[in-house]
Amino acid sequence: MNNSLLLPLIVVFVVLIIVYILLGSRRRRHRMSHYHRKRKAIKALFRRVDHGAHIAYEHGVHRSPHWGRVADEHLLREPACVACGYRGKHVQVHHVKPFHLHPDLELDPNNLITLCEARGREHHLLLGHFDSWHSYNEHIRADAKHFYRKSAAQIRLDMRWQKMMLQRP
Repeated sequence: MNNSLLLPLIVVFVVLIIVYILLGSRRRRHRMSHYHRKRKAIKALFRRVDHGAHIAYEHGVHRSPHWGRVADEHLLREPACVACGYRGKHVQVHHVKPFHLHPDLELDPNNLITLCEARGREHHLLLGHFDSWHSYNEHIRADAKHFYRKSAAQIRLDMRWQKMMLQRP
């Protein structure tokens, strides 16, 4: 084959490979973004579950229509998890005394505390509910100080927490 024809063929071949790679990566990116959108939507469904309202409903108690405002005001006053200092979208407002047992304290600011559900910490579930949404911890303020800055794994290994788990209400 002539050298003068070889160079344009190589250039065309390289350009075709580049175009194929670019188009292929765009398709993969689109597929990935669709997958991530789906996954994010599923996570959002689980994140939006109001475990306290669900448990209260089982006991015949309903959330106050003012709960959202009170929770937002609390997060302005206490924006960080008291068990680790985390500030972010995974902080939640927790009732010290559960509102299904004390409905009169549902909107009381003195009955609220901020705990997180950040991955690897899960202080709301572990410290506020002893690893079961049906349980509660009325000594959460003292326990948050005791377990300050400990990860979920460290808390689960702690003998004090394991004893509390056995005695949980």
